[in-house]
Amino acid sequence: MRKESVQHIWQQYQKEIADNDYYYARSCIRQTILPGSEEAFLNIVRNDLGRKVLDDPEQTTCTGIGYHSSIVPLQTTMTVVARIFALMTEAGYKNFVPSCVTSFGVYNEILETWHEFPETEAKTRELLYKATKKEFKIPENLVHTSDIIYKFRKEIAAKSKFKLVNAKTGKPLRVVEHIGCHYAKIFPHKGVGG
Repeated sequence: MRKESVQHIWQQYQKEIADNDYYYARSCIRQTILPGSEEAFLNIVRNDLGRKVLDDPEQTTCTGIGYHSSIVPLQTTMTVVARIFALMTEAGYKNFVPSCVTSFGVYNEILETWHEFPETEAKTRELLYKATKKEFKIPENLVHTSDIIYKFRKEIAAKSKFKLVNAKTGKPLRVVEHIGCHYAKIFPHKGVGG
């Protein structure tokens, strides 16, 4: 494959990642499976990168696991997500960052559904308002935590106390990261990469 065509394909899988002011949505499962990973992310973003991120104690699960298990209906999941977006809106944020790859997929699925079927968004807004008197704005930027780390990877590397090198040879380690299958499985254009 020619270099120009590879670069063209790669460009199709790039997206805007906001520089600052993130509304952070915790995961119901990530902190159980990977204890400390969410605190590490928050520490990196706040303290190492000096960015503003809100870890809202009012935020709840997106019901993604229940939805994907056919336990929680789609309309219920949409209304729960709308409540989380309302919390983001009330806090004055517009950049939404979920910690969980399942949640990332759910949020993207819901936004795509609302885009394709505006009547479902209107119904969700109505149900949310009836239940909570809350209203919301659609996030201007929706990215996964791994996207934030990717965006600032060079800045993070420059500040690292320890380098990922082979202790015997001094050569950089070859590493791979597995983000999770829901990250870009349904909507590849919502991820970074290809």
